[in-house]
Amino acid sequence: MYIITHASPIGRDKFMHCSINTNKSKCSKFSDRGFTLVELLLSISLLAISIGISSDIIVTLVRTYGKAQVYNDTEQVVNFVFLKMQNDLKSSSSARVEDDILYLSRATGNEIAYSVISYDGASSSQLYRNGVPMLDTTSSVGNVEISCVGVAGACFEVITDSPTTIKVSLGFSQSTGAGIFSTSLSLEDAFVVRGTY
Repeated sequence: MYIITHASPIGRDKFMHCSINTNKSKCSKFSDRGFTLVELLLSISLLAISIGISSDIIVTLVRTYGKAQVYNDTEQVVNFVFLKMQNDLKSSSSARVEDDILYLSRATGNEIAYSVISYDGASSSQLYRNGVPMLDTTSSVGNVEISCVGVAGACFEVITDSPTTIKVSLGFSQSTGAGIFSTSLSLEDAFVVRGTY
């Protein structure tokens, strides 16, 4: 058995290789041409453009999610405070405001006091109910600063005496990620003390 291989030019950059065997002969065409530098640079530039566009979209989605999360957390805190105060005011028989502290008296004789006080000597404030912080300052949701946004910086104000109507003006702000995502919401509402009418 003899194998003879030879190359014969059949066109530009193309050769024919033939192997001759005693039983049969076999020829095949091949190209010695690979990727050119221009093709390689073009494919790399297209890949870089597609990665750039997709990474920009992903970064935008992550930022949007972060902003939405901060807003939802703050809104959850505002809703919690609103519902708690609303329930306490509805079940109260009288209410008064002294030194920007809201005192609610119940028919059972219990008294509830709401106040906004700076904690740990920090510039931020916390809402207290009977001397206990309403929000957990260690959780991600509880990292909310509360401020008084009423007239002359008042948190609580008696609008009418009969029936007793209390105006609540609280501002809630939260910032996370070194202040990248921040939001501010306010709770300004008037509550009628149910036991006074």
